[in-house]
Amino acid sequence: MSKISCRCGHVMVSRTMEEDFLYEIIPQKIIVKISNDWDEKGIEFTSEDFFDYYNKFRRDVYKCPSCGRIIIEDEPRSNKFSSYINES
Repeated sequence: MSKISCRCGHVMVSRTMEEDFLYEIIPQKIIVKISNDWDEKGIEFTSEDFFDYYNKFRRDVYKCPSCGRIIIEDEPRSNKFSSYINES
Protein backbone atom coordinates (compact mmCIF):
# COMPACT_ATOMS: atom_id res chain seq x y z
CA MET A 1 0.00 0.00 0.00
CA SER A 2 1.37 3.41 -0.95
CA LYS A 3 0.19 6.80 0.18
CA ILE A 4 0.97 10.30 -1.07
CA SER A 5 -0.30 13.73 -0.08
CA CYS A 6 -1.05 16.42 -2.64
CA ARG A 7 -0.10 20.04 -1.94
CA CYS A 8 -3.83 20.78 -1.64
CA GLY A 9 -3.97 18.43 1.35
CA HIS A 10 -5.77 15.52 -0.30
CA VAL A 11 -4.26 12.13 0.61
CA MET A 12 -4.27 9.38 -2.01
CA VAL A 13 -3.93 5.81 -0.75
CA SER A 14 -3.28 2.99 -3.21
CA ARG A 15 -4.70 -0.28 -1.90
CA THR A 16 -5.45 -2.30 -5.03
CA MET A 17 -3.25 -0.67 -7.72
CA GLU A 18 -6.51 -0.10 -9.67
CA GLU A 19 -7.32 3.34 -8.26
CA ASP A 20 -8.43 5.97 -10.76
CA PHE A 21 -5.75 8.43 -9.60
CA LEU A 22 -2.78 6.07 -10.15
CA TYR A 23 -0.81 6.05 -13.42
CA GLU A 24 2.66 5.18 -14.70
CA ILE A 25 4.86 6.74 -17.36
CA ILE A 26 7.68 5.14 -19.27
CA PRO A 27 9.89 6.59 -22.03
CA GLN A 28 8.70 5.81 -25.56
CA LYS A 29 12.12 4.39 -26.50
CA ILE A 30 11.73 1.77 -23.75
CA ILE A 31 8.35 0.70 -25.15
CA VAL A 32 9.98 0.36 -28.59
CA LYS A 33 12.84 -1.69 -27.08
CA ILE A 34 10.41 -4.00 -25.29
CA SER A 35 8.40 -4.41 -28.50
CA ASN A 36 11.52 -5.22 -30.53
CA ASP A 37 12.69 -7.75 -27.94
CA TRP A 38 9.25 -9.34 -28.02
CA ASP A 39 9.40 -9.58 -31.83
CA GLU A 40 12.85 -11.20 -31.67
CA LYS A 41 12.09 -13.71 -28.90
CA GLY A 42 8.53 -14.58 -29.89
CA ILE A 43 6.94 -17.04 -27.49
CA GLU A 44 10.15 -17.12 -25.44
CA PHE A 45 9.41 -13.52 -24.38
CA THR A 46 7.51 -13.95 -21.13
CA SER A 47 5.42 -11.58 -19.07
CA GLU A 48 8.22 -11.76 -16.50
CA ASP A 49 10.66 -10.47 -19.17
CA PHE A 50 8.28 -7.64 -19.94
CA PHE A 51 7.74 -6.53 -16.35
CA ASP A 52 11.40 -6.92 -15.35
CA TYR A 53 12.40 -4.44 -18.03
CA TYR A 54 9.32 -2.21 -17.74
CA ASN A 55 9.67 -1.78 -13.97
CA LYS A 56 13.28 -0.58 -14.29
CA PHE A 57 12.13 2.51 -16.18
CA ARG A 58 8.58 3.29 -15.05
CA ARG A 59 7.78 6.28 -12.89
CA ASP A 60 4.71 6.51 -10.68
CA VAL A 61 2.19 9.25 -11.45
CA TYR A 62 -0.75 10.40 -9.36
CA LYS A 63 -3.58 12.69 -10.46
CA CYS A 64 -5.18 14.38 -7.48
CA PRO A 65 -8.96 13.87 -7.63
CA SER A 66 -9.45 17.00 -5.54
CA CYS A 67 -7.43 19.70 -7.37
CA GLY A 68 -6.25 17.97 -10.58
CA ARG A 69 -2.51 18.31 -9.87
CA ILE A 70 -0.25 15.75 -11.52
CA ILE A 71 2.40 14.33 -9.19
CA ILE A 72 5.26 12.57 -11.02
CA GLU A 73 8.09 10.54 -9.55
CA ASP A 74 11.34 12.34 -10.43
CA GLU A 75 13.35 9.20 -11.30
CA PRO A 76 12.33 5.53 -11.35
CA ARG A 77 12.15 4.09 -7.83
CA SER A 78 13.38 7.37 -6.29
CA ASN A 79 10.27 7.94 -4.18
CA LYS A 80 10.80 11.69 -4.77
CA PHE A 81 8.02 13.56 -6.53
CA SER A 82 7.33 16.87 -8.27
CA SER A 83 3.84 18.26 -8.72
CA TYR A 84 2.36 20.17 -11.64
CA ILE A 85 -0.91 22.04 -12.02
CA ASN A 86 -2.77 23.20 -15.13
CA GLU A 87 -1.99 26.89 -15.66
CA SER A 88 -5.08 27.76 -17.67
